[in-house]
Amino acid sequence: MKQKVQFSKSKVENLFRHRGGNYYAVAKVDGKVRRKSLETPDFGLAKARLANALADLRGTVNSKHAGTIAEGITTESLRADPTIKETTRKYYQQIAVSLIKTSDSVPSKPADKKISKATLADLRAWMDDHAAKVSRTRYNGALALLRRTYARAIESQTVMRNLPDELDRLQPIDKKRDLPTIEDFARIVTEILSQKKAHSKAVAAAVRFLASTGMRISEAQAVRWGDITDSAIVIRTAKNDEFRRIPLTASARLVLDELRPVRPSGPADPVMPIKSPRIALEGACKRIGLGHLRVHDLRHIFATRCIEGGVDIPTIAHWLGHKDGGVLAAKTYGHIIEKHSDKQILKVDI
Repeated sequence: MKQKVQFSKSKVENLFRHRGGNYYAVAKVDGKVRRKSLETPDFGLAKARLANALADLRGTVNSKHAGTIAEGITTESLRADPTIKETTRKYYQQIAVSLIKTSDSVPSKPADKKISKATLADLRAWMDDHAAKVSRTRYNGALALLRRTYARAIESQTVMRNLPDELDRLQPIDKKRDLPTIEDFARIVTEILSQKKAHSKAVAAAVRFLASTGMRISEAQAVRWGDITDSAIVIRTAKNDEFRRIPLTASARLVLDELRPVRPSGPADPVMPIKSPRIALEGACKRIGLGHLRVHDLRHIFATRCIEGGVDIPTIAHWLGHKDGGVLAAKTYGHIIEKHSDKQILKVDI
């Protein structure tokens, strides 16, 4: 019996049609004929995809040695990259676990495929599924890790193109959170102290310290008594390893004055009395009937009080450690600025 021809030539070089209908890119690489499906029976679409497919075939000289995407993601998340901070590397490690786990719920199980075999359709289905399970910020982190994984594969010549570059980042949802008033913030601190636990005073002090300085929690954890001058705190920023100076507010001075006598206060001793007040903060808000308040919201409280006090946006941005001169601060606190502006205009008399 005569065997049926599996592939037939088209009028375009290197473009063949399988008898099942789909087109393939076909090229001779290292003396062997290699094929890559273009995943379409449409001639025009196949022709448009041909160049990239040929580049993949001819450029991936080490594709036969490629590992799975899951292996690549794990390796990249653990890689000691000197261009990123240790906290970022740990963040990638967390993301790697959840991203690989999501792959199991996708029919094609992309993470289990060799990185040289996975298609853009595989990655799109995978990331679409992941987007439905995590926040937009977390999704963007996963996409960044996937792109880094493909970048390493390109360097090792196991793939030719960074397919995740074809996937779009998601725009984070801008949530306007209702922050506690000055009176409500005082109630939160009082409620924490009312628990009369061994660490209640330390927790309350940590909450006040964060709200009166605007520092990120990681920055506050790194502050030592030697970083505090008579008028300011000099800290290394969490995001770019540069130094910045935050003037001491009256409330920050008060907290420091309370902490110094009861805490080891040598130049190398930490100022923060506890690692994080998160659990106590959430519990206090719940007990007194206020909305959920995150530790990071204490930073927003500081910025809000500065705006209400008439501090200009570029200065606030500098204190917060923003590098854009106030663009992000203006966007984040625009609704507060507008509300404060309505009150300030009442003072104008021309």
